[in-house]
Amino acid sequence: MNIINYFLKGIAIGAANIIPGVSGGTLALVLGLYERILGAVNNIRPSTALAVLGLFRFNAKALERFKEEMKKIDIIFLIAIGAGAIASIAALAKLMTYLLLNRHDPTYGFFFGLVLLSTAAPYRLIKKKSWGALIPALAAAAFLIALSSFNADAMKEKAARAANHEQTQLHDESVHGSPAEHSAAERGFSAGKGLFFFAAGAVSISAMILPGISGSFILLLMGGYFDMLKAIAERDWSVIILFCFGCGIGLLLFTRLLAFLFKKFHDQTLGFLTGLVIGSLWVIWPFKSWELAGGEKIYTGNIFPPVFALNEILTLLAFLAGAVIIILFLKLEKH
Repeated sequence: MNIINYFLKGIAIGAANIIPGVSGGTLALVLGLYERILGAVNNIRPSTALAVLGLFRFNAKALERFKEEMKKIDIIFLIAIGAGAIASIAALAKLMTYLLLNRHDPTYGFFFGLVLLSTAAPYRLIKKKSWGALIPALAAAAFLIALSSFNADAMKEKAARAANHEQTQLHDESVHGSPAEHSAAERGFSAGKGLFFFAAGAVSISAMILPGISGSFILLLMGGYFDMLKAIAERDWSVIILFCFGCGIGLLLFTRLLAFLFKKFHDQTLGFLTGLVIGSLWVIWPFKSWELAGGEKIYTGNIFPPVFALNEILTLLAFLAGAVIIILFLKLEKH
């Protein structure tokens, strides 16, 4: 029963990691899995790999050592969570692409409801609620809002460049070839492209395990978000494998840093994580100003909707649905 429960929670974490601005780490924290995941991953060491390789000796001693290592890294728990997350990402990649492009506001409204109610989870875990935890929380929230503002400026600049590109596109096509010719060239795989996806995996996974910081958001800033969604949807294994390898390296390194911080500065670390969750509300506010450039909507900042029509009603209902889900999760966790 626990395995099924962990698998379902892994599905929720995987779904969150697809959405730019939504953190899988936030849901892991809300679902009561965060520190357990960190502890399990932090126990993966060279001895773990040696124990796996030792199985090829085909003797009882090697098998016993393998069992000890698997118990140390909480392997059943990790497999259940990981399988749920992978299944969710594989199944929802196309759906999320559609929702983000065609139902942006209700999609973000749903996750806004999830995150707003989830702020209670890390706050409850702070043992001594003092300025020592409050100051890191304020700093983290300010950092995330500043990062969002930086992204908004980048999006405005992108819109301006796209508008300028549209004016010169016909000239560029005559000199450099048609878009079809360009896309054919871009489909080729190169060492530089491989290195980019490896680095993108290492950086984005480090963000994914931090509540409030979305790995998808970081991937979007790096310019690889839609490429990764396309690779997953089309099963482009060269890209997927390199990205996953980067994720593995980043995960092993970054969890060790977090484990150290939890051990030495428990309340300050949780205060910082709480601030990240609060700051992410600014990032995933569903109503955005936007500009159309090259047939693509580019979101440039937060706004309050000037009218309350069908889109806003759907967004409100989605928000309430997300909030109710978190309330149910918190009640289940309490019991």
